[in-house]
Amino acid sequence: MSKLINKILFLLLCSICLLSWNGVSAQHSRVPYSQRSHPYIQYDSCYLEHCKENPNLTEFYKKLDKLYFTGKGQVKIMQIGGSHIQAGMWSFELRKRFESLSPSDEGFPGLVFPFSLAKTNHPFYYHSECEGEWEISKITDKVPVDSIGLSGITARTNDSLASIKIVFYPVAGINERSFDKVSVFHNIEDTSYLLSIMPLDVVDTSFINYETRSTEFYLKNSLDTLEIRFVKQDTSDNSMFFYGAYLENSSPGIEYSGIGINGAATSSYLKAELFETHLKAVKPDLVIFSIGVNDAAGKSFSKQTYISNYKIIANKILEINSDCAFIFTTNNDFYHYRGGVNLHYKDVYEAMISLSQFYDASVWNMFKVMGGYKSINYWRNDNLAKKDRIHFTKEGYVIVAGLLFDAILQDYENHLEKEASTK
Repeated sequence: MSKLINKILFLLLCSICLLSWNGVSAQHSRVPYSQRSHPYIQYDSCYLEHCKENPNLTEFYKKLDKLYFTGKGQVKIMQIGGSHIQAGMWSFELRKRFESLSPSDEGFPGLVFPFSLAKTNHPFYYHSECEGEWEISKITDKVPVDSIGLSGITARTNDSLASIKIVFYPVAGINERSFDKVSVFHNIEDTSYLLSIMPLDVVDTSFINYETRSTEFYLKNSLDTLEIRFVKQDTSDNSMFFYGAYLENSSPGIEYSGIGINGAATSSYLKAELFETHLKAVKPDLVIFSIGVNDAAGKSFSKQTYISNYKIIANKILEINSDCAFIFTTNNDFYHYRGGVNLHYKDVYEAMISLSQFYDASVWNMFKVMGGYKSINYWRNDNLAKKDRIHFTKEGYVIVAGLLFDAILQDYENHLEKEASTK
């Protein structure tokens, strides 16, 4: 009975949020719905489209039930895309929206990579400090030199001593998301290098996980900064390959990993040879697919190739977790120097519908919600999109994340109503 009461209270909270969405003032910091403050945004079109039943999404919602109503369990979400996701603003804001309804503010950082080695931008909430000479391979390279994993980027060094340090900015709220387990993805078959987490005395135990091809470090105390030292043990020409690190803790909460590489298309992720291997460490409950702008930017865009590429990626994920739920987000409206105005929005949407039918998944029509054809100009005029009319400003990404969460929350409310009606 107490669980039913909790669900009813949650529905009442959502009703209050709906009132605030329509203009009634609300003072609660956890009001989740967006304010209707931009006339060109199609708020009434902001919902998840279900071409069929989405049983895996229902299972995802049940995991949210457990976390939200009992404070137990971990819910793992992964968003995969290109530069929209590498910037981190969209995915991090979505994380905060999911966390805002949780009785626990704790989660864990998820997948990180020292993007400074590639002289490119980090997700906005952390930076890296590195020592040693490193070479970089990315999934956006025409033919990557080295194997690549889930993060979409690989760093390689031959130096006898090298280090990587990930430092979180205050905005990351790392005090609530500190970690006591680190999985370092690397070439485990080569024993030329000794890996250490610093400081040395914080490590309780470590071992090689052959399934995920990582060294797992279990820590005595939680950390808010990651520092990995690589020391060569011999005089060989062997290299250290670093594919990223996955930061976890055992606390109940939301884990949200954003996987994004600037310029990445669906075909780019097909070059990630170790994608499934590293995904075994993450095993997401929900994947939000946001790949497509770079596919659709050129005039030679093929809907069938786009669908085929997506299926390869989706099938790899389902091989790791057959219960993983999918939400496909269409491209935003955009202009591109290669293809000009967004000509393929209809084909992209139709491809997403086809994929959702194939996988019993859901679609969020971002293109329509933001205002449709050439609506990026309205966003640019309001300083919500950048001058390139592809990317958003930080405020714009916050709005996009809020709108997507609105659609998910509305669908989650429907799930709660169904659950309550069966009690």
